[in-house]
Amino acid sequence: MRKYPLPWVPVTCAAMLSAAALLACSRSSPPAPAPQADATSAADTSAVDVYSQSFSDADGKLQPLSQWKGKLLVLNFWATWCAPCVAEMPDLEKAQQEFTDRNVVIVGVGTEDASRVRGFRDQHALRLILLAGGYDALGLARGLGNTQGVLPYTVLVSANGKVLRTQTGPLQPGQLRSWLDAAP
Repeated sequence: MRKYPLPWVPVTCAAMLSAAALLACSRSSPPAPAPQADATSAADTSAVDVYSQSFSDADGKLQPLSQWKGKLLVLNFWATWCAPCVAEMPDLEKAQQEFTDRNVVIVGVGTEDASRVRGFRDQHALRLILLAGGYDALGLARGLGNTQGVLPYTVLVSANGKVLRTQTGPLQPGQLRSWLDAAP
């Protein structure tokens, strides 16, 4: 039996590789900048809209953010599937315990439903306030300057409702403590 060469195989492979390369180039973007605090643009932002928001906690009870008016409020937007978010949770909990006597409240605003947030809280034995914001949490984060939709995203709101600091991406070691120590 005579074998016939299959000239279309190399041509097809070459075409597929070219298409893959073209697709990869069209989807590529410049590397993302390193996470950084954005104090200058956040300094003039009012957090009035923050206080009009309410989210369910991990147990399904509605929690208005307005209950923390008059306190220094840290909002940390996170998700259970986000490794950097999960990694910074123990530090957020430690900071909450450390700064409770200084009129500080740290709230984790999850981007998922209450059952996922509750499962996460229970699995990690967290006492930190965790809310389930779903897509509304992403909208609030966007309104507070997270135009890239990056998680985690942390916002420091003054006792009188002004956004003092924001952090796109994970907090660096000691960063939150320095924010809180320097806050009015």
